[in-house]
Amino acid sequence: MSRYLARRHRHLMDESEHALQMACESPSEQNSRISRHILNDDKVHSHWESQHAKILVPVAEHRRTSKQIVELRLMATRLVHGQAFVEYIRNHEIRGKQRERFLSRYYGPMDYRNAILSAHRCYVLSASSMVSANHLIDVMYDPVSHRLLRQYGDVYRQYFELSSFSTNSDDEICAKALTPLIESARQQLRTIRHKLVTISPHKRCSEFEKQACLARSRRCPALNYLNR
Repeated sequence: MSRYLARRHRHLMDESEHALQMACESPSEQNSRISRHILNDDKVHSHWESQHAKILVPVAEHRRTSKQIVELRLMATRLVHGQAFVEYIRNHEIRGKQRERFLSRYYGPMDYRNAILSAHRCYVLSASSMVSANHLIDVMYDPVSHRLLRQYGDVYRQYFELSSFSTNSDDEICAKALTPLIESARQQLRTIRHKLVTISPHKRCSEFEKQACLARSRRCPALNYLNR
């Protein structure tokens, strides 16, 4: 068990791990598979715990619920970025020499096997931590965050798609033609990011520790899944 900064940090970690446990039975095959991978391997779990604790520090540093939620939103955007690379390779079925060339564009002269392992570690950590981040937002009840993060995720995947195609295209004319679309996607991301840090959480949002304790005790359900 890692050392945490404060009781709030420990509670956030406890609830994050609880999210992975619940996700093992999730109807989402991806969330279920990744959560089982984290929880069923002591070495992988230890690494996840250490890394997830680090990215939760900015959330734990705040006492006010609204500030915690904003930090969770920002944390989730970084997790979207961390999943995009592997999702692109998987969705486009990039294999063989094409995959080697694609990785070299992003990882430089790094050994191919090491690049694959690095990309995989980043994806697994990001995807599993996103399961926990979504759960924490649910517990605190902020559907506003879910709406904005869905928008951010959709636009970022579009942006990554366009920029990756442009970067890896041998057709300079085609790559240049994509520039306005890439810049438009960048601007949309900046706009949504501004909303993430300025739009207030839902008026019914609740203090994390209180909601988590009530939900765990079953005395009162957390205001979450039924209201998304």
